[in-house]
Amino acid sequence: MQEQYAVPVVVVVFNRVSMAEKMMVELKKIQPSKLFVISDGARKNVPGESERVEQVRSIFKKLSWPCEVFRNYADENMGCDLRVPSGLDWVFQYVDRAVILEDDCIPAEQFFIFAENMLEKYQNDLRVMMIAGSNMAPAYPIVDCCSFTARTYTWGWATWKRAWDHYCPDDSEWKRIIQQGIFRETYGVRTRYYVRKELEYYLKRGQCPWDYLWWISCMGARGLCAVPKVNLIKNEGFGEEATHTREKGSYSGEVGVMEFPLQYPEYVKRDYGFDRYDSGLNPPWKVTRLCHKIKKMLRG
Repeated sequence: MQEQYAVPVVVVVFNRVSMAEKMMVELKKIQPSKLFVISDGARKNVPGESERVEQVRSIFKKLSWPCEVFRNYADENMGCDLRVPSGLDWVFQYVDRAVILEDDCIPAEQFFIFAENMLEKYQNDLRVMMIAGSNMAPAYPIVDCCSFTARTYTWGWATWKRAWDHYCPDDSEWKRIIQQGIFRETYGVRTRYYVRKELEYYLKRGQCPWDYLWWISCMGARGLCAVPKVNLIKNEGFGEEATHTREKGSYSGEVGVMEFPLQYPEYVKRDYGFDRYDSGLNPPWKVTRLCHKIKKMLRG
């Protein structure tokens, strides 16, 4: 019998049966000893959704390996931006660390090994708030097993209770980091323009995605996110059923190979180069985009 995975694993599911089945395939490979299942409730105005939600939940009723299963199932639809953080609040009442996977974030088996090692290595380093499984800038050269960034990447990730305790569910932390100059210390002028525009678009409407609030919370704690040298997660959730990721764009989701034993960075310090390389933080100036558009039109 294979050795069971010791780190508690959290899966967040909803109504996508095929995604839940794919996730179960990956879980069987590592056989976690503790599994937390967070499920949102069906929307009353969506025909057939309650049946699909029940189908998804049934996948986790009986596992083929010895496992302590914890279930947190909403009776009514909360929406992922309330369901995910409320579920994680519940998880961290029981454990001090966890690997967290939404149903469409399909992990490579190496992700689990990477996360376990990193959680152990940095458990007492308060500067490290989370371990990412995805690398959104795979062409950026990372020498060691990871780089540390001020941005958070939650397509498959891991964290500790001591970090999640910083999560702020409203705009109060954002107001504080603006007032105290933390935002100005974190990003340069150009990046601040885009980040502030993006965050305040949602904050002013009272509909800020939970992962943006987590980003703000980590920023407020002056925390860092460890990004793996290679991408270890494939997000397969693009499309009409997705909540936030409708458009795939240039995303390929290609998974790399991590070298073990891990070669850790000598120091925990922010890699500003990685942040500059992240196109999400540094999209082209409007004039640059206009020039590209004109060139494209001229070419025909």
